[in-house]
Amino acid sequence: MKTLKNYAFVGAAILALICVPLFAQSKGITVGNWTFENQANGTCGWELATAEFYMYKGPAKLSWDNSLGKGLLRLDVDFTNYKDLEWSEVKMFSDFPKSFQMRGKTKFTFDFYYNPSLHSKDGHFKAKVFANNNGFLINSNSDEITGGTNAGNGFVKVKGEIPIKPVSGFLTDMRFSIAGYMTAYKGAVFFDNLRWE
Repeated sequence: MKTLKNYAFVGAAILALICVPLFAQSKGITVGNWTFENQANGTCGWELATAEFYMYKGPAKLSWDNSLGKGLLRLDVDFTNYKDLEWSEVKMFSDFPKSFQMRGKTKFTFDFYYNPSLHSKDGHFKAKVFANNNGFLINSNSDEITGGTNAGNGFVKVKGEIPIKPVSGFLTDMRFSIAGYMTAYKGAVFFDNLRWE
């Protein structure tokens, strides 16, 4: 009987080791590489960091969307009251289900979709990545996000990149922002393939 209990304990321990990563994957959370193909995974754990918005008090909504023909992370914004500002920031955050080793990572990349007709004449976007945990700080901005290739429905797609100073250690959470620069953009922007590289 004691041997049977030992086997049961070992079996339960093995099952727990197998199921934890499977559970994380079933929630669509692959730490360090977020895609949004599956509607059941929703925003893959990304949420609005409303209390951390900078110079932006307009409406914002984060959701899963497939209106451009594929699953994407959708962010609805309204920069009309901030069109004269050089930095008006809407911030998202992700608390990781397990820590992520940053050794060797030199940039954060993402696909960004926006509708140029919704911009002010000289307006554009920038992006920012921020983390402050386990003894290191990441605080970097992208260059201006302009141009792009046709993505349908009036939207264009841009490959965004934010270089960082290399760090070594484990990341447990992060912030990712889109900032308006002199823009009255009102409507949706989309993200895909958020990735540490």
